[in-house]
Amino acid sequence: MAVEIEVSGEELDAVRRNRREIEARLRDVEGLERTLRVLKLRILLERREKLRRKLEEMEKHYEELVEFEKKAKADREYMMKLREELGEENERLRKMLGGGDEDNGVGKGKVEKG
Repeated sequence: MAVEIEVSGEELDAVRRNRREIEARLRDVEGLERTLRVLKLRILLERREKLRRKLEEMEKHYEELVEFEKKAKADREYMMKLREELGEENERLRKMLGGGDEDNGVGKGKVEKG
Protein backbone atom coordinates (compact mmCIF):
# COMPACT_ATOMS: atom_id res chain seq x y z
CA MET A 1 0.00 0.00 0.00
CA ALA A 2 1.60 3.18 -1.17
CA VAL A 3 0.98 6.48 0.51
CA GLU A 4 1.39 9.71 -1.35
CA ILE A 5 2.41 12.81 0.47
CA GLU A 6 2.44 16.20 -1.18
CA VAL A 7 5.31 18.39 -0.15
CA SER A 8 6.55 21.72 -1.36
CA GLY A 9 9.90 22.12 -3.04
CA GLU A 10 11.45 23.49 0.13
CA GLU A 11 10.16 20.56 2.13
CA LEU A 12 11.48 18.15 -0.51
CA ASP A 13 14.92 19.77 -0.27
CA ALA A 14 14.75 19.47 3.54
CA VAL A 15 13.81 15.78 3.27
CA ARG A 16 16.75 15.20 0.88
CA ARG A 17 19.15 17.02 3.22
CA ASN A 18 17.85 15.09 6.22
CA ARG A 19 17.65 11.76 4.43
CA ARG A 20 20.52 10.26 6.42
CA GLU A 21 19.01 11.46 9.68
CA ILE A 22 15.62 10.02 8.73
CA GLU A 23 17.21 6.68 7.78
CA ALA A 24 19.16 6.67 11.07
CA ARG A 25 15.92 7.26 12.98
CA LEU A 26 14.25 4.36 11.17
CA ARG A 27 17.21 2.11 12.01
CA ASP A 28 17.06 3.43 15.54
CA VAL A 29 13.46 2.17 15.78
CA GLU A 30 14.88 -1.34 15.69
CA GLY A 31 17.25 -0.38 18.49
CA LEU A 32 14.37 1.09 20.46
CA GLU A 33 12.42 -2.13 20.02
CA ARG A 34 15.39 -4.13 21.34
CA THR A 35 15.69 -1.72 24.26
CA LEU A 36 11.99 -2.10 24.95
CA ARG A 37 12.33 -5.90 25.02
CA VAL A 38 15.30 -5.63 27.41
CA LEU A 39 13.33 -3.29 29.68
CA LYS A 40 10.33 -5.62 29.66
CA LEU A 41 12.61 -8.53 30.60
CA ARG A 42 14.17 -6.47 33.39
CA ILE A 43 10.72 -5.61 34.76
CA LEU A 44 9.69 -9.27 34.65
CA LEU A 45 12.87 -10.30 36.47
CA GLU A 46 12.29 -7.63 39.13
CA ARG A 47 8.70 -8.78 39.60
CA ARG A 48 9.84 -12.39 39.90
CA GLU A 49 12.40 -11.43 42.54
CA LYS A 50 9.82 -9.41 44.45
CA LEU A 51 7.38 -12.34 44.36
CA ARG A 52 10.14 -14.72 45.50
CA ARG A 53 10.92 -12.50 48.51
CA LYS A 54 7.21 -12.20 49.32
CA LEU A 55 6.83 -16.00 49.14
CA GLU A 56 9.80 -16.47 51.50
CA GLU A 57 8.25 -13.97 53.91
CA MET A 58 4.89 -15.74 53.78
CA GLU A 59 6.53 -19.14 54.35
CA LYS A 60 8.34 -17.73 57.40
CA HIS A 61 5.10 -16.30 58.79
CA TYR A 62 3.33 -19.61 58.16
CA GLU A 63 6.04 -21.52 60.05
CA GLU A 64 5.72 -19.06 62.96
CA LEU A 65 1.96 -19.53 62.93
CA VAL A 66 2.29 -23.34 62.99
CA GLU A 67 4.71 -23.11 65.91
CA PHE A 68 2.36 -20.73 67.73
CA GLU A 69 -0.53 -23.16 67.16
CA LYS A 70 1.51 -26.06 68.58
CA LYS A 71 2.45 -24.00 71.62
CA ALA A 72 -1.16 -22.88 72.14
CA LYS A 73 -2.32 -26.50 71.98
CA ALA A 74 0.33 -27.59 74.48
CA ASP A 75 -0.57 -24.65 76.76
CA ARG A 76 -4.24 -25.58 76.56
CA GLU A 77 -3.48 -29.19 77.49
CA TYR A 78 -1.33 -27.99 80.40
CA MET A 79 -4.08 -25.65 81.63
CA MET A 80 -6.70 -28.40 81.39
CA LYS A 81 -4.48 -30.74 83.41
CA LEU A 82 -3.83 -27.99 85.96
CA ARG A 83 -7.55 -27.27 86.18
CA GLU A 84 -8.22 -30.95 86.83
CA GLU A 85 -5.53 -31.08 89.50
CA LEU A 86 -6.94 -27.95 91.17
CA GLY A 87 -10.42 -29.47 91.13
CA GLU A 88 -9.11 -32.62 92.81
CA GLU A 89 -7.22 -30.53 95.38
CA ASN A 90 -10.35 -28.46 96.12
CA GLU A 91 -12.36 -31.63 96.56
CA ARG A 92 -9.73 -33.05 98.91
CA LEU A 93 -9.63 -29.79 100.93
CA ARG A 94 -13.42 -29.73 101.23
CA LYS A 95 -13.37 -33.25 102.62
CA MET A 96 -10.65 -32.28 105.08
CA LEU A 97 -12.68 -29.28 106.24
CA GLY A 98 -15.76 -31.28 106.99
CA GLY A 99 -17.08 -32.63 103.78
CA GLY A 100 -18.35 -29.35 102.43
CA ASP A 101 -21.83 -29.96 103.86
CA GLU A 102 -24.37 -27.22 104.21
CA ASP A 103 -23.84 -26.66 107.94
CA ASN A 104 -20.37 -25.18 107.62
CA GLY A 105 -20.94 -23.36 104.30
CA VAL A 106 -17.49 -24.20 102.97
CA GLY A 107 -17.43 -24.23 99.21
CA LYS A 108 -21.07 -23.20 98.95
CA GLY A 109 -20.59 -19.50 98.53
CA LYS A 110 -22.22 -18.65 101.93
CA VAL A 111 -20.88 -15.83 104.02
CA GLU A 112 -21.72 -15.53 107.72
CA LYS A 113 -22.69 -12.16 109.02
CA GLY A 114 -20.61 -11.13 111.91
